[in-house]
Amino acid sequence: MEPKKIAIIAEWLTSRGGAENVVFELTKIFPQADIFTTIFNSRLFPELKGKKITTSFLQKIPIINKKHQLAFPLLPKAIESLDLSGYDLVISSSSAFGKGIKKDKDAFHICYCHTPMRWVWEPNRDRRLSKIPFNSSIKKMLKKWDLKSNKGVDLFLANSKNTASKIKKFYGRDAQILYPPVDINSSLKAENCPKKDYYFTISRLVSYKKINLAIRACEQLNRKLLIAGSGPEEKKLRTIAGKNTTFLGQIDFSQKVKHYKQAKATIFCANEDFGIVPVESLSCGTPVIAYGKGGILEIIEKDKTGILFNKQTVKSLVDGIKKLEKMKFDKTYLEQSAKKFDKIHFEKGFRELIKNIT
Repeated sequence: MEPKKIAIIAEWLTSRGGAENVVFELTKIFPQADIFTTIFNSRLFPELKGKKITTSFLQKIPIINKKHQLAFPLLPKAIESLDLSGYDLVISSSSAFGKGIKKDKDAFHICYCHTPMRWVWEPNRDRRLSKIPFNSSIKKMLKKWDLKSNKGVDLFLANSKNTASKIKKFYGRDAQILYPPVDINSSLKAENCPKKDYYFTISRLVSYKKINLAIRACEQLNRKLLIAGSGPEEKKLRTIAGKNTTFLGQIDFSQKVKHYKQAKATIFCANEDFGIVPVESLSCGTPVIAYGKGGILEIIEKDKTGILFNKQTVKSLVDGIKKLEKMKFDKTYLEQSAKKFDKIHFEKGFRELIKNIT
């Protein structure tokens, strides 16, 4: 039997990234669903115009209603405060708090997990909590809450094998693997652009993304680097950038595809649980220079679709760039390698999943 009322849970809608892409795709698969989130910045999400979106008490707090980062200690209470009475299917897109939603006893909760709460379980990898006062007490509280909130999840979906292994390690739960949706066909159909003499990276500008490595490596090699995206690290990154680095800010889909297609390669320095950016780059026929750890190993074939550098250091990335510049890559092979991550597989997988549980 088809679910009567569906709720899609977004932790926050104050920035654009992989988790938000999943939310967008879920709204297409389930157009009748309502959206619940802690904070919503409507200016950033014109795609959601006309959707029923319910927010938490944080929406009414000035400044915080546009920057979820300022509300870390309040986010557990905020997600729990959302009223899902009457919904029989709940789908959360979660990298931290989304799975903590409270549901009706008979409702079925699918958590699409991008990563277990990174600041809590892998603080050496993501040190954002270290900047918050009383961070050790907050971390202890969040860890306890994170484990408790697992009880409300009926089924975990992981965005990669890498993430599934962490869900097992930290939560003691099994997870089915469903790769996140990437708009492969639109990238392939976009106008072909001749290659230009620059490297490209696109990201939220936060510390664990390690954009500083890309800047320093390209400045050292006297190579042009275009950076798309925004975030709290932008001011700091601008202080280390030189004449070879250009900040593009937020760009739209067509601009993103153009830069992927024109770039010599896309640089990806983060240790991610998956990584949509490398897939998008491949779909545009452009190789990737990536830090060789985490979910990237499920995407990049070493020396076939990109270069994997071994350490998150400027020297290691510089060596990777030099190596790439001596190689040639098969554009058609790059495009084909991305097709297994096409959003059509995400849609098909989710629809099959719903049939099996209803």
